[in-house]
Amino acid sequence: MDQTEKTEEQIKKEMIDLLMDKITGGLSERVVDYGSDPRNCGSLDRPDGYAKIKGPCGDTMEMFLKIQNDKIVDIAYTTDGCMTSHAAGSAATVMARGSSVRECLKISQSTILDHLGGMPDESKHCALLAANTFHKALRGWAVGKKK
Repeated sequence: MDQTEKTEEQIKKEMIDLLMDKITGGLSERVVDYGSDPRNCGSLDRPDGYAKIKGPCGDTMEMFLKIQNDKIVDIAYTTDGCMTSHAAGSAATVMARGSSVRECLKISQSTILDHLGGMPDESKHCALLAANTFHKALRGWAVGKKK
């Protein structure tokens, strides 16, 4: 490839990057991936832990947990929210599946945002909603376990 071809290729790549940025609103690749192809979206019958929270933005998220030997063996979520809500719910479930309950206590808004490669400021509340819903489901399991 000569210098002219490289420049044309670089220009092409820059144009594609700008177009993708325009289409996705500056969302990371992982946010777009998880939001358009959600992981663990759905519900679980007879969960060991469950929570439902409506966020201040109006989105509702539910989390369903199956726990054996203090490990998350199955997890699912639902949301009526947008792509970033799905991305955050997906991220929380991916991070939690197979982890111990103790490890799961580290899942937070910031760890979800890190896992996703960040989010625009106006969407960060989705990661908080996912983290809060997940922790409420863990509390539900812990309370049920003590009874």
